[in-house]
Amino acid sequence: MNSPVLHENLPLIEVADHLILDDLYADPLAAKFLLTRLSPTVAVVAPGKMDTLLARLLKLGHTPKVLEG
Repeated sequence: MNSPVLHENLPLIEVADHLILDDLYADPLAAKFLLTRLSPTVAVVAPGKMDTLLARLLKLGHTPKVLEG
């Protein structure tokens, strides 16, 4: 039986519409920073790559809201 694994400080991106995340996965420059999709609207971002992904989002015309917790 597999034990659950807890990850701390894991960077995530959450979008309002799954089509936005679909577009990010279709963009080769953005997709390389997305490690895995957790749900239709949430994906894990490669550690240390959030700022690079945010810059790419801005270039693609998105205006992300950043929450740190």
